[in-house]
Amino acid sequence: MNRNRLTRLSLFTILAVAFLAAACVAVADEKPLFMWQVQSETATVSLVGSIHVGKPDFFPLAEPFEEAFADAPVLAVEVDMTDPVNLQKSAVLVMQKGMLPGDTTLEDRLSPELWKRMQDFAAERNMNMTMYSKLKPGIMAMIMVLEEYKKLGFDPELGIDKHFLDAALEQDKEIRELETIEAQLDLFFSIDDQLDDILVAEILDQMDEIAAITEEMIGLWKSGDVEGLDKFLQDQVGEDPAMADFYRTLLDDRNVEMADKIDEWLKADTDVYVVVGAGHFSGKMGIISLLEEKGYKIEQMHH
Repeated sequence: MNRNRLTRLSLFTILAVAFLAAACVAVADEKPLFMWQVQSETATVSLVGSIHVGKPDFFPLAEPFEEAFADAPVLAVEVDMTDPVNLQKSAVLVMQKGMLPGDTTLEDRLSPELWKRMQDFAAERNMNMTMYSKLKPGIMAMIMVLEEYKKLGFDPELGIDKHFLDAALEQDKEIRELETIEAQLDLFFSIDDQLDDILVAEILDQMDEIAAITEEMIGLWKSGDVEGLDKFLQDQVGEDPAMADFYRTLLDDRNVEMADKIDEWLKADTDVYVVVGAGHFSGKMGIISLLEEKGYKIEQMHH
């Protein structure tokens, strides 16, 4: 497997992580918006819910999104995947940690039933399983999710993060990262074998429902319903303890680190425009609640 192909696969993984966390679209006539502002004595931080894949009709964004971005000299994202260094690192990391050991392939690793279902899925989408045969099941599960979103018409080049990253590069704004590429990929490299199988099975089980699930998430985002989104995400986790633990790792643990970094920026003297997956804002362990616990007053934006 060549480096370009690995880079593409690892980028797909990053996109899928955020997409599983939550989905959102920008609709100019809906309010409240999935956007907040936090002010300290020295800085203003805007917080924007996002996805990493989108459709043409996501744009133009509602004016408050663009106005706050224009006012901030700094853009912050989870990981800057326009950075060639990150792309190179992701390719190397997938090769080092995302591959099955020795001569083991996905066919060897999965049960005959799961392998057959994965083959059927790939055949329906004209995916060449040979190019994916050495990937760990958890990595492959995320790629399957993104392939399904692509089938539904979503494009990584039309993601909300990508929109603002392109604008920041064009306007020569500073770009900061809330996480590292290593930390994001390790979420999936560290999945144990049992959870790998659960992820593959559950994703295959839900493929026929992805369109409906996405529409429900979009509706919650449009209405600015943070609590509703949190309940929705919790329901998607189900009752399996392994999935519940993974959910906490995927969202809650990361939210604590993100809130701490945003707190640092609020104590400095530069305005920052933060764009992260919408699922990171909801619930008791969401970024909003964590910042409120630190004493900040947070205002939800309207349009």
